Amino acid sequence: MQKKKVRNWKSIGNTIAVILAFGIVIFACIYSIIERSNAEQQANDNFSQIEETVTTPRIRLPHPVICSAEDEDNGDVTADTDIQNMAVEYEQPEYYQPHSISELINMNGECFGWVSIDGTNISYPVIHTPSNPEKYLYKDFYGNYSYSGTPFLDTRCSESDDNLIIYGHHMNGGTMFADLCNYQYESYRNAHPNVVLETKNGTAAYRVFSVMKIKSNDYWYNFLNAETERKYDTKIGYALNHSLYDTGITPKYGQHILTLSTCCGSAKDNRIVVLAVKG
Repeated sequence: MQKKKVRNWKSIGNTIAVILAFGIVIFACIYSIIERSNAEQQANDNFSQIEETVTTPRIRLPHPVICSAEDEDNGDVTADTDIQNMAVEYEQPEYYQPHSISELINMNGECFGWVSIDGTNISYPVIHTPSNPEKYLYKDFYGNYSYSGTPFLDTRCSESDDNLIIYGHHMNGGTMFADLCNYQYESYRNAHPNVVLETKNGTAAYRVFSVMKIKSNDYWYNFLNAETERKYDTKIGYALNHSLYDTGITPKYGQHILTLSTCCGSAKDNRIVVLAVKG
């Protein structure tokens, strides 16, 4: 009888040890999630403070309203024939929140500009470090460690290129470029069709024309410049053929493209890219 009691106590002890081990693992996971969430919120608060410092009153988008075909026939507005296929009839004027790029550059000389999409969480400075490709992958605007990082322009790009590629993290709390994943739904794109990019050389409005789910080594990431109209059309054709839906917009040779890229999906190399054409 005595030996049986000893075996029972050992069994109970082992069970308690397993429960404690699982408890420690669960606690560690919860603690890590909370810590990461707090860090994400702090990072976003820091970006909000920067934005408050450099913002100015809202103004209209820096491009003419593209008229409908009916308006053109009536002679109310004259539209460039090259962008007639982008014609959109606006119900009301569209606005954006300007930022002082010169002030941002004074704060950080590696700042390229500011990217924003009205009505979303995307409104952040953009960094450009040609000699250090992923310097800000895990650094905040001031160069301190940050799991959220700072959106950055592809180091191969220059502002005059045909395609500017900007990368940003997809944070679980919905900050940084997480909202790009919402563009897989056409209704979201229709509600948020414009991307605004501000640089030291001015402000440009871009219209979303394609949304693709691709891999991190996709063909599209090699498109920076198209030396000929044929090569440009080939790149655009690829984007349109692989788009999740048809926006009715086909960029023409000479129009600049803006690509916003982030992770989207369970696989490590899954990406979603939102492509917009300069109006």
